[in-house]
Amino acid sequence: MKLFDAALGALALLSATTALAAPDKGVEIVDKGKGYSFEYNYPGVIRQFPALEAKMLSEKDVQLAELKEWGAEWATENPDRAADTDMQLQINWRTVADLPRFLSLTIDEWSYTGGAHGSWGRGSLIWDKKSATEIKPLALFTSNEAFDKIVQTPFCDKLDIERSKKRDGEKVDRSQTDDWMQACPKPSELTVILGSSNGRTFNRLAIYAGIYSVGPYVEGDYEIDLPVNAKLLGAVKPAYRSYFTLSPTGSKKR
Repeated sequence: MKLFDAALGALALLSATTALAAPDKGVEIVDKGKGYSFEYNYPGVIRQFPALEAKMLSEKDVQLAELKEWGAEWATENPDRAADTDMQLQINWRTVADLPRFLSLTIDEWSYTGGAHGSWGRGSLIWDKKSATEIKPLALFTSNEAFDKIVQTPFCDKLDIERSKKRDGEKVDRSQTDDWMQACPKPSELTVILGSSNGRTFNRLAIYAGIYSVGPYVEGDYEIDLPVNAKLLGAVKPAYRSYFTLSPTGSKKR
């Protein structure tokens, strides 16, 4: 939620729907009405791909319409509540890698729909510039099982280190598979993010675990960076293998 603190402050100052566009700042859409507030952002590079932009704006329209319905119900049921308890939705698209053929994106979503606190999460997609179609990151690999077989152990090892830090050094025992706070999920069940440090090929990998997926709300989310190594390259579908290279050593940039 802290990722959106600044956005929340700015959103409170706006009372009408606005759409802004600039080459370096991308597009910002803000809509605030009775019982709801909405913010939707995406980078300027998206405008180079009309099919992708149309897809995103169509999804935005559906989300905004649903939020307005919730907001109307909220305002009717809670007429005396302050404006800062309105139904809120903020969506921010970010460019992770812009390669000659592929555009790798993440989407961060923060929402408040009542209760003690808001909720947030992260998704990802790859846009194939050549075919003008969306590709799920895992679709570039031969199978989810092949991906998990290679990534599972290093992902879980790093995740447990980070979970232990947030738990004041408490050891995580992932052999307790019936305890979701100790167990380690399959990476393919989480958000897979492909990045690049050279602007030409995918050579970075991250696995994102959202709130409540591997620990309690207070721990927040986790994003674990992993290298693209020879084993992982072997699990890439032959048609996409030329678009991957080994991770450079000593660099953590996605």
